[in-house]
Amino acid sequence: MRSRSETLAANQALFRAINERVAAFPENREAPEAEPLMFYCECGDADCFERVRLTRAEYEAIREDAAHFAVIPGHVFPGAEHVVEAFERYTVVEMDEAREIVERSDPRRGPDS
Repeated sequence: MRSRSETLAANQALFRAINERVAAFPENREAPEAEPLMFYCECGDADCFERVRLTRAEYEAIREDAAHFAVIPGHVFPGAEHVVEAFERYTVVEMDEAREIVERSDPRRGPDS
């Protein structure tokens, strides 16, 4: 049986994988650097389909750490993650307990990373 943190991490990893595809859309790759794009909230709630607006630079800054996720303000799960940065449009959270799961599932990491 999965722990609460493991379930949240698996949900976040799923939304991150979707957002990686969104970022790869040609219209998003070619968008002006300062133009906010629509990404899915990467919170641990499997039923959340809210959108978060991020520029490519903001998205890439979050993706530098495999355990960081962009969520709608207020979509934080205390005890499983903590707030790294908070902005008006989005909050960056970091997984605590289940960091290994999100790192292992990161599509940008190779199998030997």
